[in-house]
Amino acid sequence: MELDRIRKVAVLGGGVMGHGIAQVAAFSGFSTVIRDISREILEKAMQNLERNLNRMVERNRITAEMAKETLNRISTSVDLAEAVRDADLIIEAIPEDLGIKKRVWSEVSSIAGSDVICVTNTSSISITAISEAIANPQRFAGMHFFNPPAVMRLVEIIPGRETSFDTIKTVEDLARKMGKTPVIVKKDSPGFIVNRILITYINEAAKLLEEGLWSKEQIDASIQYKAKMPMGPFTLSDLIGLDIIHSILKVFEEGFGPYYKPAPLIERLVAEGKLGRKTGEGFYTYKETPTVSEAASEGFDTNLLLRIFREEAEKLVAEEVADQASIDTAMKLGANLPYGPFEL
Repeated sequence: MELDRIRKVAVLGGGVMGHGIAQVAAFSGFSTVIRDISREILEKAMQNLERNLNRMVERNRITAEMAKETLNRISTSVDLAEAVRDADLIIEAIPEDLGIKKRVWSEVSSIAGSDVICVTNTSSISITAISEAIANPQRFAGMHFFNPPAVMRLVEIIPGRETSFDTIKTVEDLARKMGKTPVIVKKDSPGFIVNRILITYINEAAKLLEEGLWSKEQIDASIQYKAKMPMGPFTLSDLIGLDIIHSILKVFEEGFGPYYKPAPLIERLVAEGKLGRKTGEGFYTYKETPTVSEAASEGFDTNLLLRIFREEAEKLVAEEVADQASIDTAMKLGANLPYGPFEL
């Protein structure tokens, strides 16, 4: 299916990523339906979506009329068959669990049209493994948006083992129509580009912290002020969610070996339910927003962490997952870094 034949988009999942992707699709002119398992989830998704659009109007990024038109293109449903039966594109954004994803896609495959394009927003699970659940894996690909989808420019596009060239081309064209910068991941590999590098870097930071030679504030301040990154690894971890980081590292450990095993500190925090901002405590506590000063950066060598960016990037090239230019683009746009690993 070519891009100009896509009229209706079905988004499976009304969570943070789901309603954000639906906003992007509707804003780009597509009739969009969000499907989830309860009306309560869908009502919350629409409230969040409307709040996001109103904030964009207040900041003069869009007009009130554009916000209204976007909302008018969006509907919701708890009925999977109703949502996907006449869809031209289906975007799945449900929890990162292979079993759940395969069950949903198996049901979708029995309902949806034979030429519909199917994509998953997974951040780390094998595209090939998920595609085993559908009748025509040639039409299936990864389309990894970054949070928040309405703001972040990067979309990683990942083929499964049987994904056709035409499917990848259509998804790439779609990303551009949505105002995104697509980066093609050449090979289905856990974590793709950005998470492979970024989550490994966070894990290394946790290992360094456990050595007891530096404080979390010292490491965060050093990365923020010396390396000029938006935030240090522990502030970033709390923002992402330590449960998410832990689950991605477990995928890496299974796929690549024990080097990627979650650091004991991450294991402990997750076991204690200290998952970051969303639970009020992670590496930091969130009664107040934590900040670090430039003075706190003294005494930590940033190269102890920046080497991870270089090493993992070099592995991705050696494994033929992506080329140097794609990796640099992905890391700058997907992780808000001032430079890519090879530029570094």
